[in-house]
Amino acid sequence: MKIEVEAISPVEKKVTVEVDPERVARELDKAYAGLGRRVKLRGFRAGHVPRNVLERHFRDEVERQVVDTVVNASFGEAVSQHDLQPVASPRVDVAEPGLAAGQPFRYSARVEVKPRLEPKDYKQLEVTRKPAEVTDQMVSDELTRIQDSLSRLVPVEGRFEAQTGDYAVIDHEGTVDGQPFEGSKAEGVTIKVEPGDLTAGFIPQLAGAKVGDAVELDQTFPADAGYEPLRGKTAHFRVKLQSLKSREVPSIDDELAKNVGLEGIETLDALKARIRADLEKRETQRAEAELKDAVIKAALAKNEFEVPPAMVEHAIDVMLQGAFSRFARQGLDPRQLDLDIPRLRADLREQALLQVKGALLLESIADAEKIEVTDDDVQAELARMSGEMGIPLAKLQQQMKGGNARSALRNRLREDRALAFLTSEATLK
Repeated sequence: MKIEVEAISPVEKKVTVEVDPERVARELDKAYAGLGRRVKLRGFRAGHVPRNVLERHFRDEVERQVVDTVVNASFGEAVSQHDLQPVASPRVDVAEPGLAAGQPFRYSARVEVKPRLEPKDYKQLEVTRKPAEVTDQMVSDELTRIQDSLSRLVPVEGRFEAQTGDYAVIDHEGTVDGQPFEGSKAEGVTIKVEPGDLTAGFIPQLAGAKVGDAVELDQTFPADAGYEPLRGKTAHFRVKLQSLKSREVPSIDDELAKNVGLEGIETLDALKARIRADLEKRETQRAEAELKDAVIKAALAKNEFEVPPAMVEHAIDVMLQGAFSRFARQGLDPRQLDLDIPRLRADLREQALLQVKGALLLESIADAEKIEVTDDDVQAELARMSGEMGIPLAKLQQQMKGGNARSALRNRLREDRALAFLTSEATLK
């Protein structure tokens, strides 16, 4: 077998392969022998169909199978011999005449590969570190958020006229060009009597209306409205005020602390202490994440290299899958959200590119610094994950039993160690 490898770019190779006719003939013999054992044709006993008859009936099918077999096997050998690292399936072009008796089988394959990096200037990086800080104002803002989450809507008593700031329970009917549309009619909808847009749940026109009154208004929908038939259209609505409510906000005191429902929290001081501790943990994690991001960006600024497009697309796929999983956990069906997937992919591309470049550079630094991860390291990380996730270690080990999952974990740990090395060598300001 003859193999030639041509560099199209640092991240793409053209592999040209010539397979000996004897090898092709053996694969054809094997394919026809297997077919002969399986196929049934009228006039022939099972397993006794002559080769020439099989060729007459199944030549195209068998040759496609043999081409796939020969290409897969020989391309794998080429990858191994030339130490290529494909990151996507090759694009194969079979040369004429394809499979021909007594002639070599030739094809070329273009494939994206990992770039070979020789990292430089990655020590003594100058990086600005923002320390983790929790202020009294941050604690106060979190208390306000908790206060708002525990507030509730209660009926307005002794007043029947809507005022700005009220919550109104309404029935509405809408039309576009005189015709009703999907979702145009609803009952018992709660909106706010406040300046703003109907699509966001605000109807300022109800201010001054009395319970039982109806008001009419027009609403123009944006050109990118989620519901296509309404894009750029103006709808006419008739809105009937059924009742009024106001938001009852609890005081920030010991009673509020008890109602939060945290174990061991009975007083406002205890709640503040818990909030501060949680914020300190969050801010520490944020500061560490920002520092790691800054270190990677500083290292990348000194190391320019191309990235295989397939790796970026795969990173985008993983991001979208993560987002869809979060939607599912919230009870949302992504298929019903009218998402613009091409636009989402475009928005994520820069982030994915940075992620892929960072991973490739960290891998090359780990190679240069001979950073390794042992089986004991992987086991220790599984034990840590088990405790953090509340999953029995044996169950987690079973879930991670597959080679890909365990390999991905090992790679992540190696990247983390390379990043820790970079950070320890950096000059922090």
